[in-house]
Amino acid sequence: MIAIIDYGMGNLASVRKALTYIHYESVITSDPEVISKADGVILPGVGAYGPAMEALRKSGLDAAVKEAAASGKPLLGICLGMQLMLSGSEEGAPAGELIEGLGIIPGKVLKFPAKETVEKGLKVPQIGWNRLSDVTGEMMREGDFVYFVHSFYCLPDDDKDSAAKTEYGIKYTVALQRGNIFATQFHPEKSGEAGLQMLIRFARRTRK
Repeated sequence: MIAIIDYGMGNLASVRKALTYIHYESVITSDPEVISKADGVILPGVGAYGPAMEALRKSGLDAAVKEAAASGKPLLGICLGMQLMLSGSEEGAPAGELIEGLGIIPGKVLKFPAKETVEKGLKVPQIGWNRLSDVTGEMMREGDFVYFVHSFYCLPDDDKDSAAKTEYGIKYTVALQRGNIFATQFHPEKSGEAGLQMLIRFARRTRK
């Protein structure tokens, strides 16, 4: 059983539908005990960083996510879920400061620089398909096209935690991997066959 964490800010139904399509059982839950007993955990997310972290803390689900990360079970963050795994984000924070994140993987979330994006005719948020490069590990494939919707990007402290990158004005990390922890800025559940294959590779880990 894969637990999809419900903290009020996730694309829950589409993630569960994708897991059902690839024949893996899942449950949408906000119960830390269910999350603790699950074989794998997914932290989805759509929306703003600050309210998302507040929702996780108020519900106690921040501790549940950290426990899942420390347990060794497969943990997948999607979109905002990936960003929340880092140390903090400048989204909604005073200039020069960060809103504190889960701190599971050291790094920060930054706004796309206007000089390299908007001033060159690229729209922010980035909405649409883009190609993966610099892929490491077995979860994705070099050159896969995947679907993005976001205005902020992730910068891990250690580039060894980067599992894939893409280019949108700048080259930046779009997937993280450290041991049992995996995360994507893109939406695998909306990324066609490439995304489904990635979810299959993740879900298979829950049966080992």
